[in-house]
Amino acid sequence: MKRLSVLAELFRIGWRTRRALVLCYLAVTLADACAVAGFALTLRIFVRHVLRHQGPGAFLAASATAVCWAVSAVGVSARTNMVYLLAESTGIDVNARVLGLVAGVEDLALLEQPAYADHVELVKGGGDVIARSAWLSLEIVSALARLAATLVVMALIAPPLLAVAVGLLPTLWLSRRGQRLVRSELRRGAPHARLAEHLEQLLTTPTPGMEIRVAGAQEVLRSKVRQEWTALLTGQERAQWRAAGLSVCGWTVFAAGQTLALLLVVRSVTRGAASPGDILVLVTLLTTLRGQAEGTMATVRQAADGLHLLASYRYLVDAGTGPARPVGLARPPDTLEEGIVLRGVSFTYPGSRKPVLRDIDLVLPAGATVAVVGEHGAGKTSLVKMLCGLYEPTAGCITVDGVPLRGIPAPSWWGKVTAGFQDHARFAFLAREAVGVGDLAALDDADRIAVALGEGGAQEVVAALPSGMDTQLGGEFGGVELSGGQWQRVALSRASMRRAPLLCVLDEPTATLDARNEHAFYQRQTLLAARAGALHGTVTVMVTHRFSTVRMADLIVVLSGGTITEHGSHDELMARDGTYASMYRLQATGYLGTATGREPSPPDGATPTESLPQPDKESP
Repeated sequence: MKRLSVLAELFRIGWRTRRALVLCYLAVTLADACAVAGFALTLRIFVRHVLRHQGPGAFLAASATAVCWAVSAVGVSARTNMVYLLAESTGIDVNARVLGLVAGVEDLALLEQPAYADHVELVKGGGDVIARSAWLSLEIVSALARLAATLVVMALIAPPLLAVAVGLLPTLWLSRRGQRLVRSELRRGAPHARLAEHLEQLLTTPTPGMEIRVAGAQEVLRSKVRQEWTALLTGQERAQWRAAGLSVCGWTVFAAGQTLALLLVVRSVTRGAASPGDILVLVTLLTTLRGQAEGTMATVRQAADGLHLLASYRYLVDAGTGPARPVGLARPPDTLEEGIVLRGVSFTYPGSRKPVLRDIDLVLPAGATVAVVGEHGAGKTSLVKMLCGLYEPTAGCITVDGVPLRGIPAPSWWGKVTAGFQDHARFAFLAREAVGVGDLAALDDADRIAVALGEGGAQEVVAALPSGMDTQLGGEFGGVELSGGQWQRVALSRASMRRAPLLCVLDEPTATLDARNEHAFYQRQTLLAARAGALHGTVTVMVTHRFSTVRMADLIVVLSGGTITEHGSHDELMARDGTYASMYRLQATGYLGTATGREPSPPDGATPTESLPQPDKESP
């Protein structure tokens, strides 16, 4: 039933976008089915008139036979062209629907499930193939109708010839079974294809290409790509051979049925039960039947090429945008009065048994600047993603001024959040657009964009571009390619576009900046956070391994093994002499030097900013 509902949806899209073409297709299909039966009947009448020397009747019957044959012959080509036109136009909507489903997922944990990623990889950009499989399913129905019409005519002339139908059924069934084997193998091979394409991207993209070349890993990765594609194709080849074997068995059964039918025709002739006209018609129909059966099998194979994509499309449609949130009218406040509170919050990635975060109890006061620190894999990034509403806690509750975050529509909450991530997007747009998309309502507000460029430290970057803010970025589109640090400053400017956020997240946002630009950014950010906190109660959460930044925070949270081990101000945690104090002193030694030497102090009187282990990137 689910497959039928998806097919119905695809047909509705075609009806909405190309109604005239759909009507034309249905008319041609109906005419073709009638022409098949009409051809056999008019041919029989023609032979009878000829044997009786009835010229006018023979002429009219011959003309009708010719018309039926022409309609059937033209109908095949016309329907093929119309199916491709319908598939192309419907495919645009299907691709848009797929992008809408994936982009609309509110809980990013769903996107990180391997099974979901496999289905996305199969469907991505395949809207025309999916739509074609839907319209070809109608072609299969039409082909079966033509077969049925031929068999009915044969049965009217010589009922024993229905033995051909007995041989036709297993032929169709075995062919369908073979195509199922092929589709199953395509689904099983999706992980191989995904890994091979990932490795190919690494080998052909400049940034990872530097490390690959320095490590001398080109041949190893090329070998791995070949290995993955070979595994994929070997499985598909094996499935194709098995499908071919089943098809041969099916056609053998059909040939046996056709032989039996011919023997029955001979018997009818010897007994005088069939006229010469009937014999000619029956032989013609047997030949036609074989061509129709072969055409039906070809249509089934073409449809099967898209059925595995149709199944993946149905999977994405069923998954929708993830687990439904409770229906409510809760809206985020315009200003935070109390803050954001986490009670008993835990999070486990789908398919994993080990929780990334466990029993988190934390109060983020309105207007506070909070620093989150911890070793690699401590759960820092997962924590901020839950605060952003990108992950749904598997246990516990997050509240915003006492209102459960789960009860606030995700888009409404995202409209009150601004964020700068280490793995930022590189939008190959015009420079002003690459910044302006941080707040779509202000995409054309040049003054707002100019302010954001200043707050993100990208004023000099944009000023140096050939056409300033109207410069196309991204070398792959013929634009200007920026350095890693320049892209990050554009991303930080984009995060500064929103004027009244309730939550500002900075997850290692300065990883590619030099020390001077990093220090300048955090000085600006401290002032902005204080101003936003005073005006809107904005909570600023910083995930960083730079302790000069951590020291500025009102609240420091130390994560270890998915739990909070310490929290408090810098002075409180130093006085406690626990994990934070140990980490701070360890980092400070990079500046204070050892007994054998002494390094210079940080610039501008800043506290130590040498890095601890790099930020965590938890994965399922």
